[in-house]
Amino acid sequence: MLPTRAPIARLACSGRVALSVAVVVLALAGPASAQAPASVGLLDARNAQLEPERDPLAISQLVTTGDTLSYSGFSAVSAGLSDVRVEVRDPAFGGNSVAVTVESVAATSGGIRSRLPLKAVRDGASGPLRSGFIRIVGDETDRGARGAEGRTLRVALRDLVVVRYGEHSQTYRVGRPGREPGAQAARQARLRVHVLRRAPGEAPVIGESDGDALRLVRDQLRVANEIWLQCQVTFGDPSQVAIDVVDPPGPSLLAIGDRDGLPAKGGGELVFSLDGVRIGPLTTRALATPIATGRELQKLIQMRGFYAELTENLKTRFGAGSSADLVIRRRDGTLATIAPFERNALSSDVRQKLAIGQVDLRDGLREFDNSTAQVGTLEERTLLKALSDDDPSTIDLFVVNRFEYATRQGEAFIASGQGPISNAVVIDRNGLRQAPLAWTLAHEIGHVLLDDPMHPDNVGPDRPWLLMDADNGRGTVNGPKRLRPEECARVRRVNANAKSPLLLPYDLD
Repeated sequence: MLPTRAPIARLACSGRVALSVAVVVLALAGPASAQAPASVGLLDARNAQLEPERDPLAISQLVTTGDTLSYSGFSAVSAGLSDVRVEVRDPAFGGNSVAVTVESVAATSGGIRSRLPLKAVRDGASGPLRSGFIRIVGDETDRGARGAEGRTLRVALRDLVVVRYGEHSQTYRVGRPGREPGAQAARQARLRVHVLRRAPGEAPVIGESDGDALRLVRDQLRVANEIWLQCQVTFGDPSQVAIDVVDPPGPSLLAIGDRDGLPAKGGGELVFSLDGVRIGPLTTRALATPIATGRELQKLIQMRGFYAELTENLKTRFGAGSSADLVIRRRDGTLATIAPFERNALSSDVRQKLAIGQVDLRDGLREFDNSTAQVGTLEERTLLKALSDDDPSTIDLFVVNRFEYATRQGEAFIASGQGPISNAVVIDRNGLRQAPLAWTLAHEIGHVLLDDPMHPDNVGPDRPWLLMDADNGRGTVNGPKRLRPEECARVRRVNANAKSPLLLPYDLD
């Protein structure tokens, strides 16, 4: 039976007995009196400990500078919900401050993407030590923002973030694995990029050579990845994105009732040639819609050994009905050449007309206006219908030299229009050149991912720091590059409900 506390105090006067009593006291204290090992980790914006296996890191959706990045003390919280701070627990350390390091490790290469030395301080004589809050960002504009120097860490999707204190470390991840559901799981949207040549056989519309064009596009995709990291979305490794440099399509689309969508008067004749082969005449039927006339032409064309893809367009704003298009190919899949037959008019019907669509970039691409926004111009439909990959789960991106009337730098065709053209973006050289100013490519892709043609400032107050803002071109930390949480949620919701979702699970394996 162990001695009581009073005899222990009396026996302590004897050296020999005191030694034996000391052994008893240590045995009583056991592991509880041993000092806990040192540790290091991250706290969230409310100073709750982050669990590496449970809590992903995310970049900030707030403007990096300003009063949202807290400079306050030990017990302060941050207005940026994705902001973090380092906490060190080391009972053996008796000082008031220690050096710690946070670094991001590229998930693809294992190289150090960004390193941030920090100082963690105590609030009093004992207890844990904490650094100030740091903001996790996706690009160099934010990383080097004036006023936030030394307080930003640049990352990419699924990067490792390693916190170090002496020999102690803890590792976190940016985003959750793609195999998981949830708002923080990594997702990828696949792009197919078509860089046009100025004319058949000539140089591409960007760069001095095909290789130069590919490099410039991949630089732009890297920028788009940095912006869409806010939603844990990537377009993949730019070096792996499918990119081709292609000639503009020649006269290969036949439009029926372009713009007006009028039915036939009847009794007229339709005649044209394909690679010099006469097609027709086909007599129009009274009140036949463009799509009905298109079906009859399709049969004639295929009887002559060609393949014709027939699509019905949406109505233009002032159209009587829907127009229809025939994209005509040879049996080997190459585009056929449509031309008038000798001196005959394409259509002698007094109401229903035919038009030949081709892409001529010498004067730029004819852009749509408010009346044709959902349909596209004849030249745009020729470009997109001839060259799109027909995969509804990819976004087709077309790079042209300029738009004819210079009313825009980029256009997007979205799925909710329910027309034959969807999930497509057209951008010109100026739009690409504005990447660090207006982030035009990321903006236009945003219309497709959000399935929304509108801009926030069209229907609410002007917030020029938002990516989907319509008119800001400032290439600063305050520029139009921020995505709202509700926009990230909409992207996932829209694609979760789509028949052919654009977002797929993403991870490095």
